[in-house]
Amino acid sequence: MRSAVRRLGPEDAALAAEAVRRIKETGPPVDEDRLRRFLAKPENLLIVAEVDGAPAGFLVAYALDRVDRDRSMVCLYEIGVAAGSRRRGLATAMIETLLSWCREEGVMKTWVITDRSNEPARRLYARTGARPDAGEDIVFVWPAGD
Repeated sequence: MRSAVRRLGPEDAALAAEAVRRIKETGPPVDEDRLRRFLAKPENLLIVAEVDGAPAGFLVAYALDRVDRDRSMVCLYEIGVAAGSRRRGLATAMIETLLSWCREEGVMKTWVITDRSNEPARRLYARTGARPDAGEDIVFVWPAGD
């Protein structure tokens, strides 16, 4: 098994679309033009893991500017690995690639939200150096109104 992990740019929109289609399997159709625009924004990060030249996982994160500091924070928004490629270190490698980029960019903090019951995610995040926040935060969500 030969694997590679890298951040994609606008020129990689076709690979990004293939990765999202393979891993998400359900949901709305993936539009390459929309992905090209997404990838053209420097604050959007899409990292893909490939196995033997085919996409096997992806990670989406967003760099968020702050009004009170000249350093950004990064939200790891989504990570997924194809069922047949799990437990091979791909998710860990994608997070390490994200964290390396964050160090290079001087990001002050990287964060992710997951359900307390999502043990695989909690183990992954702990294994890559994240610590649960001890705060009393509650996540509120506004529905889109569809």
